[in-house]
This record gives sequence, structure tokens and C-alpha cells, in this order.
Amino acid sequence: MNGGGLPDRGGGRHIPLMEITEQTTPVTITLQPAGPIVIQGPVVIRNNAGEIVEPPPSKIPGQIKLCGCGFSRNRPFCDGSHKR
Repeated sequence: MNGGGLPDRGGGRHIPLMEITEQTTPVTITLQPAGPIVIQGPVVIRNNAGEIVEPPPSKIPGQIKLCGCGFSRNRPFCDGSHKR
């Protein structure tokens, strides 16, 4: 990573920070006590092998909930297990 940008994990292409900030919508991450990590905005979730993991359908478009309790059967995504 040189030149003030980020490497693209998929193809090794260097993405300048200007390209990132000018072409994307801000992402909001909210940590909820004893609950999920809520991500609002355009993100890509990848597994350890670098493959894209598709999130389950969401009630709110553009929102992803990641497991924050460790009990989800659908990790890394929240399945509501923290409520039980």
C-alpha cells in the first residue's frame, strides 16, 4: 500500500483514496450492546479465502447485521440468537 490508497483484495489493483471517497456513499457502523453490529451502506463481506459472502435478505435495504454475540448459526451474520 503506497501512494495513500488501499489495495483491492480481489485483483491486487491499487485503489487511490480519492477514488474511494469520491465514488462511494459513507458507511455507518453501529455497535449495539448485547446485539448485532449494524452496517448501513455499500460494503463487501469476504470470507478467509477472499470470496464474497452474500448477506441474507434484510428488512432495511442496504443494511447488514453482523453477529456481535457469537451465538448466531448464520455467522458472520446475525440471526437474532442474542435475543434468546
